[in-house]
Amino acid sequence: MLSVVIPTLDAEEGLIRTLASLVPAAAEGVIREVVVVDGGSQDGTEKVAEAAGCQLLHVSGCWGEKVATGIAAARRSPWLMVLQPNILLEGEWFREVAAFADRAERTGGADRRAATFRIAFDAFGWQARLAESTIGVASSVFGLPLPQQGLVVSRRLWDRARRDGPLRDHRHLVSRIGRRSIHVLRARAIAISTVTDGQSLPPGGAIARHALAALGLPLRVTG
Repeated sequence: MLSVVIPTLDAEEGLIRTLASLVPAAAEGVIREVVVVDGGSQDGTEKVAEAAGCQLLHVSGCWGEKVATGIAAARRSPWLMVLQPNILLEGEWFREVAAFADRAERTGGADRRAATFRIAFDAFGWQARLAESTIGVASSVFGLPLPQQGLVVSRRLWDRARRDGPLRDHRHLVSRIGRRSIHVLRARAIAISTVTDGQSLPPGGAIARHALAALGLPLRVTG
């Protein structure tokens, strides 16, 4: 039912965690393939992908180019999930995804409805809880999920989103889909580390940056 595409760059440890959370879904037959699109990692990312039986591709372009290449290579499923490394999907998330896809197909909404997960941070303190709430509002009310929340789309919807030309990044894809067309699932995507865009940031700054990005404010926060 579901093909997973994961763009990576020096994400060895994060990829291990993410792939581990996909194992139950693969065992249930929900996930049929995982495509890892790597941008030239210098660590063990490629070895992890190969050891896990993923299809491994090499693309040095932007996020949109990596995802487009991965989806073009994913042939086994009518539904797609784009996921970041360092993200752990919670519990039996795949049952909710399967139910969403089935409902979309039955109601004729597969070509115009997408889904994303709720965000959670594997961190203590008020900053993490405040960021989770802020991002939750941005996702539910404004339709602005972050890349870390993942995105579930049908192949038909993906083709429609790309009809007007290549996609630069996650936000560009969301705008093509339409903010009101994105459903927020109950299951959570748990951000395990504070590594973002290849840079190690202090926990407080990284979490605040996530929250600002969800509100459409690309501000650099440190500390």
